[in-house]
Amino acid sequence: MNLNAIVIADDAAENIGELCELMKNSTNQLLEQFGQANDDIQINNTTYCTDSINKLNLSEKVSLVNSRNFLCCWFCHGTDTSFIVNGEEIVNIADNHYVFSNALIYTFSCMNGGTLADVLVKNGVKTFVGYTDKANCPYGLDDIICNIVMSFITALLRGESIKNAVDTLKSSYNGAIYNDELEVFQRSWFRENRDGITLKGDGTLTINDFLVA
Repeated sequence: MNLNAIVIADDAAENIGELCELMKNSTNQLLEQFGQANDDIQINNTTYCTDSINKLNLSEKVSLVNSRNFLCCWFCHGTDTSFIVNGEEIVNIADNHYVFSNALIYTFSCMNGGTLADVLVKNGVKTFVGYTDKANCPYGLDDIICNIVMSFITALLRGESIKNAVDTLKSSYNGAIYNDELEVFQRSWFRENRDGITLKGDGTLTINDFLVA
């Protein structure tokens, strides 16, 4: 069986480029470990960063896998109607949203969980997990926020349903929210993140539903 995965990371994004790169590398490492732990699963993982992805070539790149179920993670800036790489809206509700048919989309980006998520699910995305409001990144806590964000992927690859993996993600945020060693404002930002998490589409699916022959 194969797991087809795409990771999109804006590693040059203003303020969060280093965090996006950290999340990209961590995601790739988790996928590699998943493949090593399962001899019968081949991981086909492709990463697109600022210098390799744009609005013009996105459809061509995603079309290599979107005829079957696949996992797609993106770490970048976002708005209610678009996600943004290198200052460019590479996906928005008016253009190429349809290329993500059959995807489980997992995001760390601001506000993509609103209108954009609704349009994506309406156009064939299996499940969308992201944020309806800001995805806050408290300064100096990149390792903590990365570990929190990765908890969803870890749970998913462990075999949990998407819904349960979201619950794991929220629990990971709780660990930061109630961490007395963090500043009050940092903990409040983590609370905002947790409260803004949204799941749209089918939350009963597991990673097995994204393995293809």
